[in-house]
Amino acid sequence: MIVTDSKPFGVIKSQLKKDDKIGIVSCNSCARRCDTGGEEGMKKLAKRLKEEGFNVVDMDLVGIACDFDQLKKDELKGDTTIALTCDAGVYNLKKLFPKRKIISALDTIGLAAFDEKGDINLVKKF
Repeated sequence: MIVTDSKPFGVIKSQLKKDDKIGIVSCNSCARRCDTGGEEGMKKLAKRLKEEGFNVVDMDLVGIACDFDQLKKDELKGDTTIALTCDAGVYNLKKLFPKRKIISALDTIGLAAFDEKGDINLVKKF
């Protein structure tokens, strides 16, 4: 699995304008397992953005964002997308929606494996 870490909220917020129409795309695989994405991470970020006065208009939970086909859809609502995905998901979003502002909310740390206790062990740092 790919290990991700959340960027500080201030870093994400600094890339936004109050009049942006924001959609959030979240990976429900590796990022969810790292507690940086999934439905819970997406809802938490949306809530915080709304509390700060930002306009969140869409949320999309995808199985695995590194699979191009899972990100394909006719339309993402809004003009700005925040990606709770690894770098591969961000890459795919930029390829699919080249005119849209894509903001990466996560740092991709490396490759990891779970041990018998369920702990994540970093195998290779990127």
